[in-house]
Amino acid sequence: MYGMVNRGIRDLVLHIADEEAWLTICAAAGISNTTFSNTTVYDDAITYDLVAAASETLGMEPSAVLEQFGRHWILFTGQQGWGPLFDIAGRDLRSFVHGLDAMHSRVQASMPDCRMPSFAVEDDGDGGLVIDYRSEREGLASMVLGLFRGLVEHFDEGWEIEQAGNRKDDGYDRFVLRPLTVGAKESGERVGTA
Repeated sequence: MYGMVNRGIRDLVLHIADEEAWLTICAAAGISNTTFSNTTVYDDAITYDLVAAASETLGMEPSAVLEQFGRHWILFTGQQGWGPLFDIAGRDLRSFVHGLDAMHSRVQASMPDCRMPSFAVEDDGDGGLVIDYRSEREGLASMVLGLFRGLVEHFDEGWEIEQAGNRKDDGYDRFVLRPLTVGAKESGERVGTA
């Protein structure tokens, strides 16, 4: 993975803990160089090792670390100069999600060593979205769940998000996003519920 992913993990750790926690995580992961270059490609194992060490150091399940990272990534990438790309991808969650593969194609053009995931997106007929996430990398569904949660916050919209299928059974991870009624964002009320 590109170094910006590992830098994003560091940024998350600094956000919820401190530099000492980051250094502890790097030591536990067996990483002596605690800084990463955004545009350098690092072995995926480094990222997985960082997540495992963060899980242990922060007392969180690995899936919780990945979910928090996915949510944080939306803010982190915007701060790292990708904000305009987000703006091009869509002005609301629905258009953004429909444009994910096109956005990844643009990123691939500037970062040719990226191995991008793919997102097949369908409208479910009731205002919701069904998204099938495919990646050659395993174990990142929790991160994708966090990404969707981060996008909901980024666009300040109300959506219920659930993982409805998994790679082990289906060969891909499926997510279902359902819009909440206006004014029901805090209560979690779904459209069409009484």
